[in-house]
Amino acid sequence: MNTSFLLTTLQQQLEEYTELYQLSVAKTELIKKNDILNLNEIINKEAKYLLSLDVLEKKRVEAVYAVLSGHEWSGDLPTLSDCLNVVSNEEATKLLNMQSELKVIIEELKERNYLNQELIYQSMQFVSLSLSMLKPKQTAPNYGPTSKQQSPKIDTLFDSQI
Repeated sequence: MNTSFLLTTLQQQLEEYTELYQLSVAKTELIKKNDILNLNEIINKEAKYLLSLDVLEKKRVEAVYAVLSGHEWSGDLPTLSDCLNVVSNEEATKLLNMQSELKVIIEELKERNYLNQELIYQSMQFVSLSLSMLKPKQTAPNYGPTSKQQSPKIDTLFDSQI
């Protein structure tokens, strides 16, 4: 059973995920520095890597089908674990090593993306708090015309009456 195409595809996926992880680390620093221009560039690069990973994932599925041709597998779709049952011990070891490396980098990427999400959320909370401190909400008075009778007032940050 030839697994070279599958191993090559998995290696390419590992490289792409590693690059994506490095971009997420750089993104963390840019979020901390509030560098929006470079952050947009990194987001565009990430989109390219995600497209590439989508293509590689389709190749990986094809490679798994090729390795398992003529064999049965568990579940609806064949997995890398199913391949381990039909390949030699040496190939199975290579596949297991590649699988564990992929799991590690994907888990690190998930954690980094969660951190970036939290940093962005905190930044948005800070901006919202800053804006509310600049312009607090006005409460309606208990006397005077009702809100239906008042003309709509446009809320602006500065009062520019002359």
